[in-house]
Amino acid sequence: MESAAMACRALLVVVFAVAVVSKLRSAALFAAFVRSVRAFVALSPRRGRAAARLVAGAEAAAVVLLLSPGPAALVGFALAGCLLAAFTLAMAASLRRGVRVSCRCFGASATDTGPLQLARNGFLVVVAIIGAVGTSRGLPDAPGALAVTVGIGLVAGVVVTVLDDISELLRDAFPVAVRKGQG
Repeated sequence: MESAAMACRALLVVVFAVAVVSKLRSAALFAAFVRSVRAFVALSPRRGRAAARLVAGAEAAAVVLLLSPGPAALVGFALAGCLLAAFTLAMAASLRRGVRVSCRCFGASATDTGPLQLARNGFLVVVAIIGAVGTSRGLPDAPGALAVTVGIGLVAGVVVTVLDDISELLRDAFPVAVRKGQG
């Protein structure tokens, strides 16, 4: 069970670390993130900036906690799960209002939110739950299994962070097939 929790931990560390860095690496990227937060939850400029700062800080805290040993990692999973659930609910609410916005979760994505992003976030919520359960049980696995599952978690984290890019690439490569599947 420990190896599954470590894979979940690795995946979430990659996801949240990329999210934080992509928002904070320049003033322009942070301003774009603030605009997307405001569009998602219909906030004033001042409250949108405060919410964006809170999100970036909470994501950074999740990374630190998930990298920490012992009970702190369990808190990290709980924080990650709560953040992801809140993101998913905000995204679903904006879609219900007919607002399609680029979430800027992992940088300068041009992809508007939709079912793929909702599914991605739902998957990540499940990952946080599995990680928390695995961490709380603390059943040790063989060191080889641990190394392999952490590697899988890291790769899965990278795939999750570039999912919008993969989706766009496939949409561009197979435009007719994608249109038929949507229509």
